Amino acid sequence: MQATVGATSSSSAAPAKAASATPPGQVALTRDMYALISHLMRVSNVETFDMIAELDLSFTQIKALCALDAEGEERSVKALAESMQVSLPGMSRAVDGLYERGFVDRREDSVDRRMKRVRLTPAGRAMTNSLTEGRLVGIQSFLSSLSAEEADALAGVLAQILAHRPEIAQLRPERKATRKAGA
Repeated sequence: MQATVGATSSSSAAPAKAASATPPGQVALTRDMYALISHLMRVSNVETFDMIAELDLSFTQIKALCALDAEGEERSVKALAESMQVSLPGMSRAVDGLYERGFVDRREDSVDRRMKRVRLTPAGRAMTNSLTEGRLVGIQSFLSSLSAEEADALAGVLAQILAHRPEIAQLRPERKATRKAGA
């Protein structure tokens, strides 16, 4: 318990130290990026949270669906639990619920029959795509509020960043929002 407290207090001091070593222009840019990201998260999560509420999925179930979608491969229930810092029984219950709804398939591991492996079904992938679509609608709403000049400037800067950061560029969703913002 004390090690956790000590780690927490030392990690909370790290951002303050990093901010003091950061050039003043970057401090302002950091705060501006935070404001933009906060706004985008707020407007893009409204529809997503409404969808989650309608489905009556737990936070752990949503995290498991997103983790399986992000990795694109099957995983053991134990590996999912460890990666999300959830107890194995808790993850097993979450996977049971996802299995009952048809969002994941589950099978015994070919090497260790005690271990269960799970992967998204087409319905599970459709669910994660729907969550992405909800976020895209919110982002489209923001983008439609920009002037043509602002939109062009943002597009130019993003193109430069993504050209040099393939690890970010690869996160682009394959699908596009199907509904118009504000509809």
